Amino acid sequence: MKKVIIADDNLMVVEALDRLIKWEEYGFTVVAKASDGAEALEAIKKFGVDIIINDIKMPIMDGLTLIREIRTLGMDCKAIVLSSYNDFQLVREAMRLGASEYILKSELDPSSLTGLLCALAEQLDQERDITRRVNMWESDTDSNFTRQAEFHNELYLNRRYIKDQMFRELCLGYLSEEQFLARKKEYLNIRFLPGCHEVLYLSVDYFQKLLEMRWYGNETLLSFAILNVMGEILDSIEGVDLFYNGSGDFVIIRTISDEKWLSVSAWSTLFESLSQALDKYLRVRISGGLISNRYSMLAIPALYMDAMKVCQFRFILGKGKLITEQDIQQSVGETVSFKNSHDRVGLLRNALSVFHPQLLERTLSSLYVKQEETRPGNFNEVLRLYEKYSFVLMDFIEQNGLKTVCGPLLDSFNEFIYDREAIPELNRRLKDIISRIAQSMETGNSHVRQLVKYIQGHYEQEITLQLTAEQLGVSGPYLGKLMQKELNISFNDYLNHYRIERAKEFLVEGKLKIYEVAEHVGYASTEYFSRIFKKVVGVTPKDFSSGKYT
Repeated sequence: MKKVIIADDNLMVVEALDRLIKWEEYGFTVVAKASDGAEALEAIKKFGVDIIINDIKMPIMDGLTLIREIRTLGMDCKAIVLSSYNDFQLVREAMRLGASEYILKSELDPSSLTGLLCALAEQLDQERDITRRVNMWESDTDSNFTRQAEFHNELYLNRRYIKDQMFRELCLGYLSEEQFLARKKEYLNIRFLPGCHEVLYLSVDYFQKLLEMRWYGNETLLSFAILNVMGEILDSIEGVDLFYNGSGDFVIIRTISDEKWLSVSAWSTLFESLSQALDKYLRVRISGGLISNRYSMLAIPALYMDAMKVCQFRFILGKGKLITEQDIQQSVGETVSFKNSHDRVGLLRNALSVFHPQLLERTLSSLYVKQEETRPGNFNEVLRLYEKYSFVLMDFIEQNGLKTVCGPLLDSFNEFIYDREAIPELNRRLKDIISRIAQSMETGNSHVRQLVKYIQGHYEQEITLQLTAEQLGVSGPYLGKLMQKELNISFNDYLNHYRIERAKEFLVEGKLKIYEVAEHVGYASTEYFSRIFKKVVGVTPKDFSSGKYT
């Protein structure tokens, strides 16, 4: 039986996970349930663990710290992190720390969780088997030559994994240089030596899209292909090691011998060679961040983190290029303050609500984030702003029946946000969506636009299709057919959905009682309001306001 520990500060989530699948039928047993990271860590030390399922945000000790502590203990367990829609920055950090997978709380279901658990259990068994046989091979001096040769062939297939794991532990500080060198084996072809180093952090541009569209989701195959192409070029350079860091990121570490530093222009030439080869053979594009400790004796973890941070500036300066410390210093010198994101989101929401295409397009220039507004440490804030734009646009598109027309553009926009795309590209994608919405406003039936505007302005009143049609000077049946044709939704359904969306806002604020909310959104009967609310949202207003809606 594989041991599982569940950790979440929401007791309902913990209990729901515990009841979600029949653990023992699939070879698992839940040995402990914890409400925070510290409690989970104590349970791990007491019972041991094979797979831990933990929330990212927890009191006392959060999920990221918990994963770090587990790795510090040297445990080989698999970690599944639970997240919400707005946690993708934390999820990315969790994956870098060694988490195996993440699950959105809103998408938990028995089949997907069972499949993930079984896959991780199988992977864990394979990794432990490799480790066991490595140890056995090293200690068994009496084994015959044939057996060693057979194992050496098998080890060749797995040495990439072993080498990558060792370098990741070195870069994250789980291994000191002395410990790393003590574990260094000739068959791993590691060139790393103590002393001064240079680190080039490489990130594959549009990695998720590339993985899904061209490599059928096989990350192992794609990463091996990239390693082989780059390895052909790097093998001739003295003191260079290359490893895969997961999620489309690769790291080159060069040990400096006899003060033979590479100039920035030499690194640029090398980066260009790697870029051209990857584009030619695999149609892969990369961005890079370069750091060296020429003027200080920084440890490998510090160099690694600095190089990763420099590489992240591709979001500000553009992708497909090598970025250095000098590039960042020039960028920092030109920055101005980042405007309030709350005001920008409000501006977008207001421009959409008036249903005026020209005004919407004129608003674009105020929504854009300019490169000179960014500075070190605030591009995560920029990403959150674009994520908020996405939420507002999604809400408008769904309410106005534009999903078929605008949905693909919005999906692409979300992918680019997740991939930490450069600011100019995010602005271009935002412009595409806004322009498409404005075009739909222009080409849509004017009576339908007036109808939508009338509902949004009078939803709290007692309105009917016939009454609204009279206000617009057309017949009720005619207006109803137009709305169904243009928006693919009936008058009553649209009215109810719009009222319920407003009701959700009042409930989240928590200032009104449920019967008052019903009155504020146009329902005379609280019972009828509750029935419609549950039909639209899936839970009652009471449950929604008490936080029982995930």
